[in-house]
Amino acid sequence: MKIVADENIPLLDAFFAEMSTTLVRKAGREMTAADVKDADVLLVRSITKVNQSLLEGSSVKFVGTCTIGTDHLDVDYLNTQGIQFSNAPGCNAQAVVDYVLSALLTLAERWQQPWQSLSVGIVGAGNVGGRLHKTLLGLGMDVIAYDPNIAQFSDPAFSERVWQQDVVSLHTPISYDGANKTHHLVNAAKLQSMKSKSCLINSCRGSVINNHELLQHLNNEPMFQAILDVYEDEPSPSDQLINACLLSTPHIAGYSLDGKYQGTAMIYDAVCDFLALPKRLKLAQLVAEPALKKISISQDAPAAFMLKTCIRSAYDIRDDHFRMQSLLGLSAEQKAKGFDQLRKNYPIRRDMTQLKLSMKRISEPSWVSALGVKLPRH
Repeated sequence: MKIVADENIPLLDAFFAEMSTTLVRKAGREMTAADVKDADVLLVRSITKVNQSLLEGSSVKFVGTCTIGTDHLDVDYLNTQGIQFSNAPGCNAQAVVDYVLSALLTLAERWQQPWQSLSVGIVGAGNVGGRLHKTLLGLGMDVIAYDPNIAQFSDPAFSERVWQQDVVSLHTPISYDGANKTHHLVNAAKLQSMKSKSCLINSCRGSVINNHELLQHLNNEPMFQAILDVYEDEPSPSDQLINACLLSTPHIAGYSLDGKYQGTAMIYDAVCDFLALPKRLKLAQLVAEPALKKISISQDAPAAFMLKTCIRSAYDIRDDHFRMQSLLGLSAEQKAKGFDQLRKNYPIRRDMTQLKLSMKRISEPSWVSALGVKLPRH
């Protein structure tokens, strides 16, 4: 059996080498029809467009994407050809929550106010948005979520209120038609309806926002902020848009090692199911210990300090913002290559749930369980 896979899928050999006679690695953005023509299984990430032009005439019988989304897959074509496919919903949800928490912390410092005083509206309450909602509630924040496709969050009263918060965080899939289409969900009119001093965070799909109209709004509203991880013109967003954002990062919100590992593990299980093979490997067998295992904090430290320390120890968004700044001034071609290199060579980052917090307290603070950090058992 031949498997063709994106070269940047982690644990590729560990999970798939034994089940294949041939395992071929390719750059995901450069994968061609010739590369996959005689493959039985194709494994991709979000940067590979899997459609008729890639698969026509090939022997591919199964496509696995190690990502939560499927908008890069032509699902209708796969169904008509009888090609089975699977994705990894929720695999990097914790990583994106960590990203948003770090973004909120930096935004609050920019605005010089306690970050837990910010009100947050979440648009899209699936695996990621739902987890973010639960986390922020656990931290005692003022948060509402709206998702017309999830009963718990479909109250029509929230469809407008969600946009009137200090921060609006987007967590929707991309859809181009229907009553609930999300392509250009955020346009000039929607931006005008938001508070003049507010912040828009996008870590889902670039075209959920009309980037041209967002740039105009940022130029016209000096108090309005944007934090972007995804872009319509990816992998070569304009210098103007990058500079206009409070924070800009290279599509890495979900790029924790744990999230990527989990995505591979979920697709391994799906391939085993497709081939009727036993699932001999478990992720726990393959995961290394995190470089930072434990944080020790004095019991007299203020809760705000403890929270900030945990969040930034797990992930500091400012690091990726400054990496993104290295692309400024490059040609479109150079920027695209640089953007992909930032993702390919991304530093090891672990989920906040891998952290242990050492402190002497009689009772466990509620925010510890909300963040997901662990307390050593004595």
